[in-house]
Amino acid sequence: MKTVVALLWCAGAAVGAANARAQSAVGPEQAGPFGSLEIRDVTVIDGSGAPAFGPVNIYIKGNRIERVASVDAIARERREEPDAGAKETKQPDRVIEGKGLYVMPGLIDVHIHINQGKDVPAEYIYKLLLGHGVTTIRAFNVGRADPKGMVAEKKKIAANQIMAPRMYVYPFWGRDNDPRNSHAGGARQIVDEWHALGVDGIKIIGKPGLWPDVFHAIADEAQKNGMGVAVHIGQDGVYPMNAVKVASEGASTIEHHYGYPESSFTTQTIQNLPPGYNYSNEPDRFLETGRAWLEADEDRLHGEVLQSLLATMRKTGFIMVPTFSIYEANRDVTRAANLPWHSAFTLPVVMDSFLPNPAHHASYFYEWTSNKEADWARAYRRWMEFVNDYKNQGGVVAVGSDTGFLFSVWGFGTIRELEMLEEAGFSPLEALHAATENGAKVVKNPELGLLRPGYLADLVVLTENPLADMKVFYGNGVTRVSADRKEVHEQCVKYTIRDGVIFDAQALLGDVRGMVSKAKQPPLAPNKP
Repeated sequence: MKTVVALLWCAGAAVGAANARAQSAVGPEQAGPFGSLEIRDVTVIDGSGAPAFGPVNIYIKGNRIERVASVDAIARERREEPDAGAKETKQPDRVIEGKGLYVMPGLIDVHIHINQGKDVPAEYIYKLLLGHGVTTIRAFNVGRADPKGMVAEKKKIAANQIMAPRMYVYPFWGRDNDPRNSHAGGARQIVDEWHALGVDGIKIIGKPGLWPDVFHAIADEAQKNGMGVAVHIGQDGVYPMNAVKVASEGASTIEHHYGYPESSFTTQTIQNLPPGYNYSNEPDRFLETGRAWLEADEDRLHGEVLQSLLATMRKTGFIMVPTFSIYEANRDVTRAANLPWHSAFTLPVVMDSFLPNPAHHASYFYEWTSNKEADWARAYRRWMEFVNDYKNQGGVVAVGSDTGFLFSVWGFGTIRELEMLEEAGFSPLEALHAATENGAKVVKNPELGLLRPGYLADLVVLTENPLADMKVFYGNGVTRVSADRKEVHEQCVKYTIRDGVIFDAQALLGDVRGMVSKAKQPPLAPNKP
């Protein structure tokens, strides 16, 4: 398929070959490698948790935010006088007239799988993310690439050879069958080798990474190297490695909801499971992990467990990544399977991977009943109340979507996570703070997540106020209906700016729609002899 020109302009380093071809079609708007950009008369949500303010002008030089200046009558007059000679009057290489627009830091999604393959190109995933304003991701896999291959992808993105969000890589522990994965001495060796490659952190899911001695070795060596440790506390290792233990032992983040209810048990040490339960059977696994919340001691959960996690956070910088949105199908699978964007934005092969199939991970809805959904709905209430309480008492929570499974599609899942944080009790400012400054803390980059002079120019420009409605981020747009029943449909993400590179978000999403449309076309009949 012919790619729509989506890259408008680069203010930073020289772009790679693919992007350069796109940029060459832009014509006179194109700027050199040390260009400047001014975004005028916009309202800013700066990512710090502060309320929106404006109008302001944002000045970007190269890939950095140079300054943020309040707009006043004098500033406007100076800008309109080309011969004034003042520094403020120098015309930038590119201007975005932003009256009525909103600008905020780019969204940071810290739980992403790049599940690329023969029929799911990485381009499809990256364009969905950028089209939703996601400028940074923490990736746990890039297809089936090994750590070296993941680092290579990260470097290509950093060099602007690939149109994609900024990437941090955390390969899965134990997926390569290296015998060293299962003992402490070998674990330290592997962590050091990954660090030398340029890996940013380690993703642990169950054993062998959750063997207590192995986990301690991984976390300790990672801390020495300045690397992160993301932990999905699988049921195979949750005893004794519950959330309190894993956090105190050195996890930089805990993913999902596992390990928290188990930390609160008072009348048992291990979850009560049916006699026929088999962890390798996914319908069993995904039902019972939710039901663990129904066995939690809520007083202890909101008391001793929460206070222990807060103490660890203050000591180590531990961050909670709940990923509410990925499990939502468990409480209403019919809704998840019929989301309005599937028809235009979900590749047929991706949709097929969501449907019941024992051969596919997380495709377990062939025996999913109303009582199972009810249990998960009850679990969500307890889980959300716990995360909100943790946040209210000073805990740091970040945004991760885990998209690519359970009817959740890249980009859309990130925005749904913002909505679900609101459902949990976060204010809109708190939800956006989780997706900006808190996300930057997860990836350990103090120059991301805020719209602040000196910081990296990762921004998203919207035509509507996300504090009024997170749905304005959705790639399929929003439809408003007035009292006289007139409908107005709007696509609200206008530009996504990553590292000073401006992307036309709607062109990116148009590319994705084209990919999906093409994939749905019947194959051409063979020519008859």
